[in-house]
Order: sequence, then C-alpha cells, then structure tokens
Amino acid sequence: MSDSQNRLQDGRHSLPELSATVRDNHIPIPAVAALVIIIVFSAASGCTVGSRGSNQTGPAPATGHADGIPVITSFRPLTLLVAPVGGDHITITQILPPGADPHDYEPSPDDALALRNGKIFFYDGPFLEPWAATLAASANPDLQLVSFADAIPGPVYEQMKSRYPGFPNLAEDPHLWLSPQLAEYYVPYVALQLSKADPGNATHYQNNAAAFEGRLAQLDSDYKAGLSNCSTRTVLSSHAFLDYTSAAYNLTPISIAGMNPDAEPSLRQMAAIIQEAKSSGARGVLAEPEEAEDLSKSVSSELNLPVYPFTTMEVLPPGRDKPEDSDYVSIMENNLVEMKRAMACR
Repeated sequence: MSDSQNRLQDGRHSLPELSATVRDNHIPIPAVAALVIIIVFSAASGCTVGSRGSNQTGPAPATGHADGIPVITSFRPLTLLVAPVGGDHITITQILPPGADPHDYEPSPDDALALRNGKIFFYDGPFLEPWAATLAASANPDLQLVSFADAIPGPVYEQMKSRYPGFPNLAEDPHLWLSPQLAEYYVPYVALQLSKADPGNATHYQNNAAAFEGRLAQLDSDYKAGLSNCSTRTVLSSHAFLDYTSAAYNLTPISIAGMNPDAEPSLRQMAAIIQEAKSSGARGVLAEPEEAEDLSKSVSSELNLPVYPFTTMEVLPPGRDKPEDSDYVSIMENNLVEMKRAMACR
C-alpha cells in the first residue's frame, strides 16, 4: 500500500505553519434549484445555455480510448489528475468547454446529455460547482458521483484546522489541487473510485496511481527546496488561489481579489492590500495570464512590482494543448519557477 493510501486511511499528514491570509469575500453562489430550472426550461425550448466568456457550449471533446469506461470531469484540474490514474481504460469528457471559467459557469442541456452517458462523474464540490450534484442526479440516477472535496478525510481536515489557525475552509476554498502535498490525497482517492466503477481494472488503476504518487512526491520535494531560501515569504496573487500552497510551504499569501477573480476589492480594501504588500516585502505579483492586464497589473504598477504568470489550470485554453500543457506535474513545475521569481528565491 502506498504512503498516500495509508494517509487516506489513518488521517496522517503534515504541513508547515500557516501564516496569516488577506482575502476578500467571494461572490454569492446561485441557488442549485434555479440552475436546474434553467436546464429543464432550456432543454424543453431547444435553447442552449453557455458559459460566460466562452464561444462554445456543451462539454469539451472527449479524450482517451473510445473503449474505456465513460468518465465525466467537471473542469480541467480534475481532468489532469484523473487521466494519469485511468490511463488506457477510461475515456474522459470534460463538462467545461475551452474558455469557460468554473467560478461562473452555467450548465447547458448538452452537459446533462454528457452526464446521462457517463458512468462516473468527478467534480470539485458544492462551493465551486453548486449545479453539479443536482444536475447529475437528474440526468443519470445511476451515475457514480465523486466530489474531490471528500478526498481529504475529516480527521485530517480537523487536524489542520486545529494546528494551523486560519487554515482555509474546505467548504469554501476549492483550490486544494494547487498544493502538491494535498494533491497526493486525490490520487489514491481517484484510483479507489475508478476501481469501484470498473473492478476488473482495479489493479491497473492502483499501479497507475502509485506511479503518479511518485511524481507528486518529487514535485513536493522540488517545492520545498525551491521555496526554502527566498528574499520574502510573502506571495502576492491576483486572486485568492494560493492559500493551500502557502500553508504547505510556510508562505504568507496576500490576494488582490477574492476567491472569484471577478470579485474586485473596494478602494479601501485595495489601499489595505497595497499597504500590507509593502510592509511585508512583496517582490512580485502572481497572476493568471488573462488577469495580468487588469487588476493585478494596476496594483503592480502602484507597488512598482513585476507580474509573473501562474497557471491555476481552472480554464481549458482554446486550441490543441502541447504535451506539457496537459501534464499536471509539468504545469506545477512551471508555476514553481514563477513563484521563485516572484519571491526572489535562490
């Protein structure tokens, strides 16, 4: 049994001390019932409800082997974590199309159809995707629902909360996949759920998970070493996506926007953020590429700080990915490079 499988069973895990976090409130989430009504009405009328900021509607094209079990994922980080475990025995259909942002995604009748044809559905959780469980249950009562929020055992979370005051609330902050240490919980969890859906290939899933866990362990070591000797322990980000990563590697996160990148701070809040960044010695701003020209750039100009790109993996880019753009570990290694630049690490 692998180390992370043991941790999954007995609730053991260790994190460095968590520093204080500056973060604004998130935008309220639409009611699940309202989303279901939208889907039903749209299906009846022949209309299609797409995602904001996307030119496409319906799920992204399926990937994997056509004869594999039909696996549905809600958005890109889950796809990147499920695919290496499933390997040749699954075919993945991702709900969110290229350009769609999970923070404000509105499901379409095509999504219900994809779920109807699936065997297992991986989604992040009710905070980021309030529509997921209800839509899946109505589209396919036999669908195996798997929330990644449940991958962290309750005792582990309680230990983190008691040991590190201010640790992010798992029910409110969905960005666990950006911490390599916490991502290690996902891998045996994915293998376990795929094995339930497809018992005949359980050994295959367990072997793939073990190989992936080895890469994640090396990634964790790279982050520990890379972030051990920096000019500042403060990491300034365009919105609140680095709290779990900061907890894992003893950093102090400051975010310009809230959990949702569209939740812009007030002028008073902005002034407080700028003052906090100055007093804590922030050296750069980490921002998703599409955010760099907006809020984070104005703050970096106010602070005279450079902006460095950081990929949260939340949005599937248009066009065909390069191989390194479809590999979780490669993306996280690139993020580490930018974090080291933003904090002047040696």
